[in-house]
Amino acid sequence: MLKVVGASWQKTRIGTYILIGAGLLVIGAFFIAYMDRPEYDGTYCATAYWTKQAGFKIENWKQQNDLVNIPQGVARICYKDSVYENGWAQIEVETQRSYPDWVQAYAAGILEGSLTWKNIYNQWANTISSSCERDENSQQFCEWLRELLLSNYQRLKSQAVLRAEHDHYWHQLHLFFNQLEGLETGYIRGAVRARSDLEEEIPLSDFLLMNAAADIQDLKIYYENYVLPNITATPPERGQTSATGGEPVAKNFFLPSATMLTRILQPAESPQSLQLLFGHSTAGSYSSMLRIQKRYKFHYHFSPNQRTNTVPGVDITFTGYPGILGSTDDFYVVKGRQVQSIVGGVGIKNENLQLWQAVNPKDVVPLVARVMAANRISQNRRTWARAMARFPYTGAKQWISVDLGKLGAQGSLYSALETDEKHDDAPVPVNAQDTASISERQDQRKGMVWIAEQLPGRMHIKDVTETFLAGGNTTWVANGVPYFDEILEASGVTRENYNADLTRAEEAELTNLEAVDKFLRTRGFRGDLLGEESIAYGNIDLKLFSYNARLGMSDYHALAGPIFLRLQHMQARSLSGEHLEDAADAADEADEAAPAAIGDERLSVTIDDAAGLAELELITERRPVRNDMRAVAMRRLGTGPFKWSSLQGVDGGNHEGHPDEWNFDKVSPKWAW
Repeated sequence: MLKVVGASWQKTRIGTYILIGAGLLVIGAFFIAYMDRPEYDGTYCATAYWTKQAGFKIENWKQQNDLVNIPQGVARICYKDSVYENGWAQIEVETQRSYPDWVQAYAAGILEGSLTWKNIYNQWANTISSSCERDENSQQFCEWLRELLLSNYQRLKSQAVLRAEHDHYWHQLHLFFNQLEGLETGYIRGAVRARSDLEEEIPLSDFLLMNAAADIQDLKIYYENYVLPNITATPPERGQTSATGGEPVAKNFFLPSATMLTRILQPAESPQSLQLLFGHSTAGSYSSMLRIQKRYKFHYHFSPNQRTNTVPGVDITFTGYPGILGSTDDFYVVKGRQVQSIVGGVGIKNENLQLWQAVNPKDVVPLVARVMAANRISQNRRTWARAMARFPYTGAKQWISVDLGKLGAQGSLYSALETDEKHDDAPVPVNAQDTASISERQDQRKGMVWIAEQLPGRMHIKDVTETFLAGGNTTWVANGVPYFDEILEASGVTRENYNADLTRAEEAELTNLEAVDKFLRTRGFRGDLLGEESIAYGNIDLKLFSYNARLGMSDYHALAGPIFLRLQHMQARSLSGEHLEDAADAADEADEAAPAAIGDERLSVTIDDAAGLAELELITERRPVRNDMRAVAMRRLGTGPFKWSSLQGVDGGNHEGHPDEWNFDKVSPKWAW
């Protein structure tokens, strides 16, 4: 009996312990549930390490909030894919100067490829893969292009190894290809790590194709006129038939191009300090709209010797695309040792196919590699322009580069004294040293603004600072029409066919970034609004940049997606009859398509009369495009943001990874390092 009671007591004690433990677990669960958990915003970080013995090792830190304290290693990266939130992904990569340059470049490529592998695949599928498989002609062109780019890549790498020690430019080209090889390795690593079967989908030749995006249009012109068997080796003059008596040789047509505005102001409150307003709107296929803002902070040296100085352009910020190691948008902000500049470019118009006779495609260096090399090694805008003049074959564009450091107030020529007024009219002896000093200070802004224009096989560069400072305020609107008379004559383009000049009233309104925003939007192009002739092509972003030298502050905003105008209201008093009804219907459609929102930072445009409405409907009607299609920008005002689901009856191409509706506010990236 005692044994039975003892056994029961033992079981009772064990049961009590179980109940107490269960109670503690419940209390702990409630405690944990109400604890403040860290909230992450989707930023993923990683670090690359390297030793001679073990090679490269990648450490992924998953989601992070404390980006400043991410271990440095040889390179570190933070990446956030917020395309569905604001239209942009964001990536920041930093390397350490204590490692060999090739290690920095390869590590940066591995990190970027491993974190962005999915978007790289989507961008490749939306652009390269879909374009090359469109038809038999496209397949043949891509096959020729892949062979050409692979051959050039191997040749350039072997030349870079021989020349890098003594030529800073070639050293940077070598590092570009090192980074590209790392990008391919990182892409494979990222796909394998995600247990995807896409790791073998993109060969090296297609990574080269993606990074030659700015050159492909020119190479296709060369291919169609000099490679295809039905085109003679020496094409006839424009407008004539081919030597075989067939159809006229295809002209070098262009869809509406990117637009770039540069304006330099002398503020009334500080006339000695200048202010820069800059706007840029990229033109491209809607399929390519997987956008990414990048910051490369690479501590490269001038040569493979680590004892040489680091390059001036260490810190480069730009807008671009997954899998591409530069800005095929052609928008850069470059900072570094004694360097602070902005670089922008747009495609240049060329109707003279004869220029291609002097070009050998086997000598081509991808434009994105040329620009990144120039950005890194250039101490000033003159050396940048001279670097850009090397290998001017494909990627024909017009560029502007502004030295932000020269926008500040000039130094005083002398120190004012109390007795100065008494001797204002007295002759003052000036020696040679004084003359040199005065001349130097008067030339302080020399080299502030450079323009470079490239046609196939030729480049024209010039310091245009004096032109920009003439009259106090100067604006240049670049839309592909050559700036220099020499390039204009060589291109065969007529300025009268492209009306890009500003009226005095329009120029006077350009006093801030909001005005620049309005200017670029009202001159934009939306191919999806052309009715039966609709195409998935147009201006696909806006970049707005300003720099106030007096305050030493810059302001930058970027908007992703096909541009649109938001109608605020329409004045009916100046319209009559049927126009009044049309205006009311348009306003109703605008309200339905694009409802106003509190805090919405997008531009609202007011249309006061029918004349203004007609002007906006015909903004770009003068631009010649393929098949004589009339490019009408914003034909239906207030239509609202672009939607893939509304693109009916049009072959818009692939758009994997895209949001359906591109209705985003402006974004100003915040960098950690």
